Amino acid sequence: MVHPKLNYERRKISAQQYEEYQAQSASTLFDTLAQKYIEWHEPYRKVLDNMAPPYYRWYTGGKLNVYHNILGRHLETERRNKAALIWRGANFEERTYTYQTLAHEVLAMINGLVHLGVKKGDRVLLFMPDIPETVIAMIACASIGAIHVAYHMAYSAEALAQRLNHCQAKFIITCDGAHQRTRSLKGVVNEALERLDYEINHCIVVNHTHKQVLMRPQRDIWYHDLITDPEFSRGATVDLVRHADEPLFMIYTSTKSKKPRAAVHSLAGYLVWAQFTTELLFDLDDMDIFWNTADLVWVNGHTYSVYGPLALGATLFLYEGTISYENTQFFFDYLDKFHVTVLYTTPTILRSVMRAKSTKRYLNRSSNSLRLIGCGGEKISEDLYDWTQFELTNNRNLPITQIWGQTETGGCLIAGVPGVRGFEDDTMMAPLPGVEARLVDAQGHVLDQPGEPGRLVLATPLPSMLQDLYKDEVGYQQTFWKKYPERTYFSTGDGAIYDDKGNLNLTGRLDDILSTGAGRRSLDEIEETVLTMKRVRECAAIVIDHPSQGYILVTYCVLKDFRDESYREKTLREVREHIIEEIGELNLPDKIRFTKYLPKTPDNRVNRDLLKEIALQMEGI
Repeated sequence: MVHPKLNYERRKISAQQYEEYQAQSASTLFDTLAQKYIEWHEPYRKVLDNMAPPYYRWYTGGKLNVYHNILGRHLETERRNKAALIWRGANFEERTYTYQTLAHEVLAMINGLVHLGVKKGDRVLLFMPDIPETVIAMIACASIGAIHVAYHMAYSAEALAQRLNHCQAKFIITCDGAHQRTRSLKGVVNEALERLDYEINHCIVVNHTHKQVLMRPQRDIWYHDLITDPEFSRGATVDLVRHADEPLFMIYTSTKSKKPRAAVHSLAGYLVWAQFTTELLFDLDDMDIFWNTADLVWVNGHTYSVYGPLALGATLFLYEGTISYENTQFFFDYLDKFHVTVLYTTPTILRSVMRAKSTKRYLNRSSNSLRLIGCGGEKISEDLYDWTQFELTNNRNLPITQIWGQTETGGCLIAGVPGVRGFEDDTMMAPLPGVEARLVDAQGHVLDQPGEPGRLVLATPLPSMLQDLYKDEVGYQQTFWKKYPERTYFSTGDGAIYDDKGNLNLTGRLDDILSTGAGRRSLDEIEETVLTMKRVRECAAIVIDHPSQGYILVTYCVLKDFRDESYREKTLREVREHIIEEIGELNLPDKIRFTKYLPKTPDNRVNRDLLKEIALQMEGI
């Protein structure tokens, strides 16, 4: 894409500072960033310990107080009474937390967790919607040294039980329910707990929807009671100083394996990168209101809705629901009412807003507040870029920066940075300072010619990268570090090509994983789940481009007895319910189609290329 040159004046990291960062060696850069963004309780001895690759340890010997670095230090400044979190619930409830009140709630939660027996190294699973209590629980766990494991509430009881058995979490924090879900979250947790091969210590329940739920005495405790009862919310003895290379959190990712896979991220390295990339990409100052539409449970939510913005003292807007075609009016309402100035979202959401604005007369609105947009999850198309620039806002010089990162890297690695030399056109993407990204072929040979597709790899480790895969040492090495025989690279699993100017264009996943702003969906896992149904003989899941939605996931099923076609609606409902029950609503395909046969190759494999062509015709695309 070629667009008029942008004239953007940076507010934080200047263009000159950016160039200085780019010129520094990785070791010097990460030392500089650690000194800038972390207040150390004890200084580190070494920036990177690479004595046992691929197990890299960052800032070894250093110690820090997580609570102080995220919240506590702001209480000593004029930010004490500044809004830290503005929350809007799906039921239109509103709450605002200043840094003082948020810190007070986090301290009460820290005391409550310690009194319940939570200690350093314990896993605490969070099964919650996007509410302030989720943010509070994450920071409280991080402060204690407990490893929080956020898991999306759309997943099924069976999937939740598998993750609990895998991580052996001793404590769960959940809600009675969520306004955007018909089923009780506590009911899903109760069902999952019945399938465990061990007993949890406690389940903390937030009374969010005020619905009646089943609580087991002594094991289950209300969140409100925990943080308000003086016996629990005060007086705990706890050391908040932690080693720099301790685990901070675990996050489950989609995989082609049936076994759950959890990425483990370390403390100081992650916090350094979260703050650096938040400040670099979103250029936040004290007057900004920042809205990240990603769910808190995803790594984008962790990094750019909790740790990055709050550690920098920014004001975050958090919406419990999801913006879609049906509720686009809320999108404009919240931009205007809360005067959101910086937005981080996905092309999928922008496309929904674009479609709604073109078909609903009452949505002839634009935003006067936005000054910068970050876009991740997939590449923004030319028509969507133009619409966002000229229709979404009244600002004709609006930076729309494209961002790429993934769960395993802990944050953004490749992006367009507005206001620095070389990024006059904001659709350009290049590695951020300290990131040594390369394109290689299947054998690991470096590719550098424009238009030549390759595999995106990283030549050196980064502070925010996963430390390990939990309970999967072999998988960690084989999946990420031992793909190529001649050279050790970190394999991202994504493809890319260079354009004529040397900028990177990401082309998507190289495996059967669909990566979106709402997380990853494994096509293999969807197919295997559908095939467990007795009446389904064959199944194939594919992804096709869609003009208004960007792409859609379509699943084709061949039934064993085609007389079931007469019960099409009943069978369709059963397939949908089976997918939701087994692997969760997030894995539900956009379309489920029944067919008499699937196109095959000569070796009897599903011809997916031909199936995609058929699907495009059937969907009228």
